[in-house]
Amino acid sequence: MTELLPYQKDGVRAIYNLKGRALLADEQGLGKTIQSLDWIRRLKSARPVLIVCPSSVKYTWQDEAVNHFGIRASVIEGNRPKRCMTLPSKIVIINYDILKSWLPALLRNQCAILILDEIQYIKNHETIRSRACHQLAVNARSVVGLSGTPFTNECIELWSVLQAIRPDVFPERSAFAWRYTKPMRYRGKWHFKGSKHEGELNRILKETVMIRRLKKDVAKDLPDKRRKIIRFKLPNFSEYQKAEDDFRGWLHDISPAKAKRARRAEAMLKVGYLLRLAAKLKRKWVKQWIQDFLDNNPGQKLCCFSMHTDTIEYFEAAFRQRCVVINGSVTGIKRHEAVRKFQNNRKIDLMFGNWKAAGVGLTLTASSNIAALDIPFTPGDMKQAEDRIHRIGQKFKCMIYYLLAMNTREEVQVATLKRKDKILGAIIDGTKKTKSLDMFDEIIKSMK
Repeated sequence: MTELLPYQKDGVRAIYNLKGRALLADEQGLGKTIQSLDWIRRLKSARPVLIVCPSSVKYTWQDEAVNHFGIRASVIEGNRPKRCMTLPSKIVIINYDILKSWLPALLRNQCAILILDEIQYIKNHETIRSRACHQLAVNARSVVGLSGTPFTNECIELWSVLQAIRPDVFPERSAFAWRYTKPMRYRGKWHFKGSKHEGELNRILKETVMIRRLKKDVAKDLPDKRRKIIRFKLPNFSEYQKAEDDFRGWLHDISPAKAKRARRAEAMLKVGYLLRLAAKLKRKWVKQWIQDFLDNNPGQKLCCFSMHTDTIEYFEAAFRQRCVVINGSVTGIKRHEAVRKFQNNRKIDLMFGNWKAAGVGLTLTASSNIAALDIPFTPGDMKQAEDRIHRIGQKFKCMIYYLLAMNTREEVQVATLKRKDKILGAIIDGTKKTKSLDMFDEIIKSMK
């Protein structure tokens, strides 16, 4: 079982003191998920548990529940079958997009604990997802909302969030709106824009519902670098599975004695193909994850690394107005200019780079976050990329996210790197040495 950091233990105690109805608004990277899971673990008699989250992190919740506390949770996929009114387990994870379809079954099996991850998803009280969450929250024993940015645009959005967690604090939207926004009337309707009495609202939030810590507040408790695996289930997995099955058939006919240099080179090419295919099939999910990161962490920048040129080109096209690219073709003054723009231009909050080309010789300390869009072939390449942000001039603790396609060679690749140098525990901090960093033999062996 994972031991919580001191401030995380304080967070769980604060949820208890707020009688299980809390807005956990810690800054990104401080472990809101693990605090929520510890709360679930402590209330063993409070079941069922429903965790509602964006689709991009459903399996991350499932992984962290098992890895940190041995909690088994079921992930719900797709729309509810018409006659299905039961839930797959006592702890269920579902995404906001399919909440409406499952609402009858969820209301029938009324949850005792409701966790609303990225609770700003229900900022508009009139949407279907917001109404569904409000219905689920009414009879829940505990409701915990998670978000470092509980509202993203206007102060009025906060009312819907509070209505789910503590409807007694501001029971009427109109009263909240007239007190804390600047109403404007046009085209015959009132529009609640801006904010006022901010200090009073902050005091009420802290007294009644909100737990908020910043990285600077808990810096002494944080490691210099933290790493987190984000896993995603490919919606078009059959395409990948077919390619891998064909590869397995090819491998089946090759004995170790016959697998000489030419055969091994061919095997390396085929493994590379599977990795490129996995990277291609998960692009839409990765794009959504990146967009969610930027929306939920305004003002923060993100460095994204990939092995594949076509992957970098895809994301450059998707985020053209807000990104720079550093790959093998960007050299000399163009490379320097790309770094300068990323470091100094507030409108540029993304860098897409090749693990090798952008992984050495650069300072990218304007960001304290890295997203590994795929996994490089050696721990050294990964450490070099991490050190672009984790270096002199960095003012914040660093967070590295590994975005993996489930049940693909990417997972084998990470496991292999982990064996080579305990890659996810302390990614080559100079304490371990390996005889060989070659991965291909182990990947091919795992497939046989």
